[in-house]
Amino acid sequence: MTVYRWTNYDQYKSAVTCVREYYDAVHRCHELALQQLVPQKCELALDIACGHGESTQILKPFANSIVGVDSSEDLIDIANSQNEDPAVRYVCSTFADFDAADESIDLISAAWYWNHVHTAEDLEAAAVKIASLLRPGGSVAFVIPGDSFTSRRIQSIAREDFQWRQAWTHEEREWTEGLFSYDDTWIQTKIWQPFFLMKFFREWFDLSTWDVKGTLVREDRLSGLVAEPPFEILYGKRR
Repeated sequence: MTVYRWTNYDQYKSAVTCVREYYDAVHRCHELALQQLVPQKCELALDIACGHGESTQILKPFANSIVGVDSSEDLIDIANSQNEDPAVRYVCSTFADFDAADESIDLISAAWYWNHVHTAEDLEAAAVKIASLLRPGGSVAFVIPGDSFTSRRIQSIAREDFQWRQAWTHEEREWTEGLFSYDDTWIQTKIWQPFFLMKFFREWFDLSTWDVKGTLVREDRLSGLVAEPPFEILYGKRR
């Protein structure tokens, strides 16, 4: 198993203004989807691929207790060093190895997790596990790369403004596969088409998409972006 350390990702995300604005826009759309999805605070939430804990903080208004899980020991160390809330705890583990009782969690969120799942078999295994962990009527919210993420226009914007580098090596109807880098480390990634994911997950979840474009326009976010927003929010309930 390959473990991606992302050791300076938090510094990278705050170092360049347009990068910080991008992630603020992602977090805002994620938050708005959660407000609609979870109108009253639930008991327990799980944040898959929590990184250094930034995505976990978004869940605090929506759950009394939160667990963040990530396979990077370095990022979990950062998350723990920054955490002063006893209602939040972090676990270093892959999601596949994460242990929790069936039907024990009210809300499961995952930001930028599915692009690190490389096979349909692993997609299904993760979806089955998420569904089994959720209580009846439990909620899910996923942040994923959008249709435009691999487009030439976004690749150009990414290189010039964000210092992202992308090298897409293989494309099928349901996904695009390649390498991604924000520093000197190349990371294998698989960009599943959002519509494919919605259809694939239909057996376990009833999903909708948040109006990302409308939110960015109404709130005047990412005003320099002249392309389709390169992310989507899928959110809904366990079937």
